[in-house]
Amino acid sequence: MELWAKIGRTKKKFQGSFRSVMEDIVKEGKGKKTVQLLSFHAGQKERRRLKRELRANDKDLLKTASSIARWFYLSDMRRIRRRIKDLKKRARYVSKGEVFYCPKTMEQVRELEGKLEEIRSKLEELKVN
Repeated sequence: MELWAKIGRTKKKFQGSFRSVMEDIVKEGKGKKTVQLLSFHAGQKERRRLKRELRANDKDLLKTASSIARWFYLSDMRRIRRRIKDLKKRARYVSKGEVFYCPKTMEQVRELEGKLEEIRSKLEELKVN
């Protein structure tokens, strides 16, 4: 995706994946009075999504970028939670009436929980207004 935006008085080009462009717009536009969309080039699904979100947010590019980035983070969080749940289910075994967990699998669970915390902190940074 390629997007040109006017942030304050400067024109800036954002290029990369849909997700990275939206994250960059939120980071660059935070605290600025005006963020305007000048033009963009993207695939059909991305164009439709961006236009739909712009209409929903009264053509406010900063709120639109924030909501799209938030959607990406929430989908990542759901994916990681499902993975953690699956790993815990596979790691559990019962021996003589006691419940035990496989240490290697639980290490993977801890790593995924760390990623989940990173995503939560990114979500906190995205809050606009």
